[in-house]
Amino acid sequence: MVSSPTHESDQPHQGWVLKAGKWVLAEDPVLSRPEGDVTEAIKAAGYRSWTSVGHEYATPLKLTVWSRSEKPSYLFDLEGAEQSEWVYADTLPDALVLLNQLAPTLQALTITDQVAQAEPKTMSVFADILDHLHGRSRDKNGILRN
Repeated sequence: MVSSPTHESDQPHQGWVLKAGKWVLAEDPVLSRPEGDVTEAIKAAGYRSWTSVGHEYATPLKLTVWSRSEKPSYLFDLEGAEQSEWVYADTLPDALVLLNQLAPTLQALTITDQVAQAEPKTMSVFADILDHLHGRSRDKNGILRN
């Protein structure tokens, strides 16, 4: 996939669609709508929220996946701190391929999101998990054992 498609004023808006494992340009079903608000345009195009990960301002990237019965059936909205981009997946198998490609990023976002929401009283749980992963143990005072 290359960068976002450019738009000529006399042409319909185009977007990237993952279709049968290949990226193709097709008419963008959201940007070609007259609604001014993006969320309203997404809903007017028939998309409904399917899943999301990350919280605005708490993680470096938020992913929201929208779905509808008409193709392209899935809209992947990637929101960064400065900019938002989206791509489409034609069918559920295409959406699963794209989710698989994004899995390492999504996993990192999930962990970052959980740490960002942790309360001071639960931080010891994270320390215990890290100690276990690294084969470390602590005494009753919290001091690492050799």
